[in-house]
Amino acid sequence: MIPKPGGATSAEDDGSEINILDLLTQLLARKWIIIGTTLVGLLIGGTAAQLPQDVYLAQSVIHIEQRGQSLDLPAELIGTTLAGAARAGRMETEAHIIRSRLILQPVVNQLDLDWQIEPERFPYIGHLVERRNIPGLPSGFMSQYVRKGERLTLGLLEVDAPLLHKKARIEVIDETRFEVSFRENDPVIGIVGQDVQLAPGYRFRIDAIRAAPGRVFHVWRESSLRSIGRLRGGLKIRERGRSAVVDFTFSSTSPKLSQKAVNTIVETYQAQSLSRRSAEIDQSIIFLDEQLPQVRLDVAEAAEELSQFRQEHDLSELASSSQTLLERAVGLEAQLEELRFKEEDLAQRLTANHPEYKDLLLRKDRLEVRLADLQEEAADLPPLEQQLLGLSQKLERTIELERQLVNRSEQLNILKASTVGNIRILEPAEFARRIGPDRRKPLLMGGGVGLLIGALFILLRNFFHRGIDDSRRIEQLGLSLFSTINSVPELRNNRKNNEFYNIACNQPTHVVAEAFRGLRTGLQFSIATAPKRSLMITSPAPSMGKSFISLNLAHVAAQADMRVLLIDADMRKGVLRKQFNLDKKHPGLSECLTGKASIDDVLVNDPRTGLDFIPTGPYPPNPADILSSDLFKSFLDDAAKHYDLVIVDSPPVLAVTDPNIIGQHVGMSLLVVQHLKTTEAEIRNVQSMLEQSGITLSGAILNQFDSSASRYGSYGQKYGYYTGYNYKYD
Repeated sequence: MIPKPGGATSAEDDGSEINILDLLTQLLARKWIIIGTTLVGLLIGGTAAQLPQDVYLAQSVIHIEQRGQSLDLPAELIGTTLAGAARAGRMETEAHIIRSRLILQPVVNQLDLDWQIEPERFPYIGHLVERRNIPGLPSGFMSQYVRKGERLTLGLLEVDAPLLHKKARIEVIDETRFEVSFRENDPVIGIVGQDVQLAPGYRFRIDAIRAAPGRVFHVWRESSLRSIGRLRGGLKIRERGRSAVVDFTFSSTSPKLSQKAVNTIVETYQAQSLSRRSAEIDQSIIFLDEQLPQVRLDVAEAAEELSQFRQEHDLSELASSSQTLLERAVGLEAQLEELRFKEEDLAQRLTANHPEYKDLLLRKDRLEVRLADLQEEAADLPPLEQQLLGLSQKLERTIELERQLVNRSEQLNILKASTVGNIRILEPAEFARRIGPDRRKPLLMGGGVGLLIGALFILLRNFFHRGIDDSRRIEQLGLSLFSTINSVPELRNNRKNNEFYNIACNQPTHVVAEAFRGLRTGLQFSIATAPKRSLMITSPAPSMGKSFISLNLAHVAAQADMRVLLIDADMRKGVLRKQFNLDKKHPGLSECLTGKASIDDVLVNDPRTGLDFIPTGPYPPNPADILSSDLFKSFLDDAAKHYDLVIVDSPPVLAVTDPNIIGQHVGMSLLVVQHLKTTEAEIRNVQSMLEQSGITLSGAILNQFDSSASRYGSYGQKYGYYTGYNYKYD
């Protein structure tokens, strides 16, 4: 909880919880501060929201087909190259491929993304000025900075590697001419549409100028790696679940670039995928074409070897049983070869535990067992029959291999003629939409921060205002509040000689004069019950307005036809004599108490109100000793008998001991408390010091109450005197 000034809590707030109503009242009292800081925060937030460039996003949707092995070729013939194209890799792999230089480098080259042309912009607000028309911004003001819609069109930029990132400065002369230079070289005049050779290995061409004379641009070519990095940074790839439907998005500060970039990336990826598949088929066809002559040669050699064996041993045909055994063995080998092809296909698409893959292995094992049985059966044949069977089996195997290769070659040629990529563009990017920045968020944040700063400022300001703020604080200290005297702005600079100091006489219709009349009415009842008709007015410290209160209270009492005596008992710094046009040498209280002057010598009468006044007289060296004399007590007792009210303006309690003496000889004692300056600790110290001398304060007067400076503002006027009501006399 933020404690209230003075460190004490109110009766309804014991400090154990936050008084929400009290805090809201404080904030409402300073609502214009909060409104001001909020508006400033909104202004700052709104300006900050307008500074960044707009960001545009274009989206394209594609479908990546998952293809398996489409060609049943043995691994010993085609290796793993074609088998690796069995299907598209996982999306993570494809994403890495798309982000690689293989795909992005052609995009950079096609769109000339390594060409850079950038205008000089206003500091901090450059993008805002470039994006919007700023009213009242003359074209000639800081003419090197671009305005909305101004640009150059770059048609050619050829830069050798040593000059990469070297910027050329271009200043527009008119619609067809410009001045270009490096920082260290003399400028060169260029013409729109003509090549400019700025240096060996640095050539460019400006195709169009849409900028006022004096505008400055910078042209350079950056490295491919940096361009690819920027392209990669704007690209996002996301698969929709596991549907193989993929969203390609690209964001940048240019809507045209976003649309072109995402479409070009997709098209390049599609072309690379198709090219890769065609290249793999071409590689397989070439490989098969290279293998067929050798296989045919193997067929011829096997046939020749079988023919020679028959001639040498005069064997024409196999026995019927051996012929049956050969046919069965060749059939099993063909089936085994087919299963091996399928195994390699499934191995690319399925795991080893997949039921289909495990079933294929089981059938393969069975065929191998049956083939082994046939080989054992063939071992029982006569030796010549076994050799003839082996040569016949070799010939049949090579013939079958030749047939398979011819078939695969024909299939590949057909496939090549009808090759279709596995990348389908479902939705090309047709436009780019603005996605940011969020210009409302900084605005709301700025307003919120401004509101918070304003509220914290008010609460902290009130927290450090340790002075008395309203009547409740005074009453909590056991003092009755007799009156609240509003602040008089006219007295802030010149108090003593200002006509408003004696406001009761000089400004009788003023609201503060009316407050003194209210104080007079309240005192009439209290002084009537007091043991003496004398009143001491004091304060904890100097400059709290006790003399101002004493003077004006005395005048309003005299205006009510009361016999009033005002005594300036501050024989150290009393200045009430000035209000009666008396000089320092005029005899006063000090001379009267020392026997140097009589009452008639020191008494001054104000003809306007009939008020009697006794000044301090020359300041004595020992005022406390003079006041401690029996003569002072007798003096006050005699005055109380002759006057309806005796007002004694006393020195401050915490400064000197004089009030402890004066208070013992008067009927009442009032303490002047200055609004927001006098602290609770000071009041407690005054009470303690006076009680030690047997003096009890009768009450307090809250002086210089300023609702505008109060913690509660105008909502605290119920504790002060209402300032909006004035008397008007006809």
